[in-house]
Amino acid sequence: MREIPEKILDTFDELKESLDFYIQLKYINGYYYVYRATSKWDSEEKKVKKITTYFGRITYDGEFLEKESTKRITQSSKEIYEYGNVALAHHLIGDAEEILRKIAPYPQDLIAMAILKAIDPMPLRLLSSQWSKMYLSKTMNAHLSPNHISSVLRVIGSNVSSWYELFSLLTPKDDLLLYDLTAIMTYSENIKMAEKGYNSNHSYLDQIGVVMAFSNTEGLPIGLEVFHGSMRDVKTIRDFVQRLPKKDIGFIFDRGFSSYDLLDELREDHINYIVPLKKNSVYLEVDKIEWTENFLYRDRPIRCGKLETPRGTLFCYEDPELKGEQESTLLRNLIEGKIKQEEYDLKKQKAGMIGVITDLDKKGKEIFELWKGREEVELAFDALKNELDFDKTYLQTDEGVRGYFFVSFLALRIYFGVLKRLRYTELNQKISVNEVFFELSKVMKIVEKDGREYFAKIPKKSEKILALFSDMIYMG
Repeated sequence: MREIPEKILDTFDELKESLDFYIQLKYINGYYYVYRATSKWDSEEKKVKKITTYFGRITYDGEFLEKESTKRITQSSKEIYEYGNVALAHHLIGDAEEILRKIAPYPQDLIAMAILKAIDPMPLRLLSSQWSKMYLSKTMNAHLSPNHISSVLRVIGSNVSSWYELFSLLTPKDDLLLYDLTAIMTYSENIKMAEKGYNSNHSYLDQIGVVMAFSNTEGLPIGLEVFHGSMRDVKTIRDFVQRLPKKDIGFIFDRGFSSYDLLDELREDHINYIVPLKKNSVYLEVDKIEWTENFLYRDRPIRCGKLETPRGTLFCYEDPELKGEQESTLLRNLIEGKIKQEEYDLKKQKAGMIGVITDLDKKGKEIFELWKGREEVELAFDALKNELDFDKTYLQTDEGVRGYFFVSFLALRIYFGVLKRLRYTELNQKISVNEVFFELSKVMKIVEKDGREYFAKIPKKSEKILALFSDMIYMG
C-alpha cells in the first residue's frame, strides 16, 4: 500500500470534516485526486452501483485545487474570525506558553489544543476545522490534523520530566498546594494504566487515577499527573514529590492521605503539610483537648482547640451543627440495631469533630480556612470531568492518555483564570466561565482580501463581558 504524504493526508482529513458528502482519495499517474462518491440502485442488475465524480486534486504542498465546475458558492472577498474568546484564552495561558517554548516539543500545537478545549470542547478530529475559524490561527502556526494530534499527544505523554519542570516554574515560592486524586473511567482495552478500582460511587470499574495540585496562592492548577487506577493516594504523593524539582512548598491533603509515615517523610524533606486525621487516630484524644479559640466560618460557629504531638500541632475543630447531625444518625443506627451501644458511645465522643495536624506555626482559624480551601481542587476536578469534557477517554495508548491529560491541565489553567476574574468582580454567581467564552466568541474580526482588518459590530452583552477583561484582550 502506497504511503500518503502527511501534508496531502492532512488536507484530505480536513476536507472530509468540512464536506457533507463522502469523498475518496485516488493516486493516479503521480498525482492525488479527490472524488465524490455516491451510490445508485441499478434496477436491471438488481444491485447498488458505486458512482464517483471528479472533485479536485491535492498538491504535494497540501493545497486543494477544486474542480472549477463543482464550485457551488461564490466566495466572499472577506473572512470572518472569532477573536475575543481566543484572545482571552491565549492571554491566560501566556505564562505556560513561554515556558513550553523552551522545554517542550510542539509548543504551539499544545497551546492551540488547550485554548480550543477551554473555550468549546470538541472531539479531537474536529480541532483543525475549529481552529481555522479563530483569528489566532493567522499568527500561530499550529498543526491540528487528527493524525498529527495523535503523534503530539504520544510524544508529550512520553516526556513527563518536562511536565514537572513546568509545574515547578508555575509554582510560587513557599506556596501551599491543595492536592487530591480522582478516578476517570475508560472504555479502551489497550490502556495498561487502566486498572480495576473503586470510584467515588463505590463501583468497581476500569479507571485511571488523576491527581491534581492546586496553588493556594495563585488560585490556579499548577500540576496534574496520571497514575494506574489501583494506586493508593499516599503512593501518588510520594511519586509527585520525588519528581517535582521545587521543594520549598507545602501540601494540603484530605483524609485519604492520613499516614504517619508520609508525614515523617515530608518533615524529613522540609515540606510543610496540613492533613486531617482519621477519627481513630491515636492523637485524637478528646479528654486532653483544651478549647481556646472560637470563630465563624461562612456564618457557621466553630470551636477550636489544639494538642502538641510528635508530628506537629493537632488542631481540633468542633462544628455544633455537624455534631447534631452525626449524633442523630448514630442514635438512629443504634435504635435500628446497626451498631451496638459500645460503638455508639465511642463515636458520639467525636461527633462533629475534625482533627487536622500540621507543622505550620499558624492560628487555628487560619489552618481551618486553608484546609477548607481544598474545595478548589474538587471544583477543578468537576471542571475536568464536565465543563472541559474530559471525563471518559477513548485514547488507545498510555502515552496518548498522558498527553491528553496534559492538554487538559493547560485548559484548566485558562478556565480558572477566567473564574478568578469573575470572583474578583463578584460576578461568579451571575456569569459562568462558559458564558464568558460564548459571548466573547461574538467579538469577531473581519479580514479583507486586500489585507484590511477591522472588528464586526459587537453585541451589547458581549461588550459588557469584554469590559471585564479589557486588560487581557487587545482590541487595537
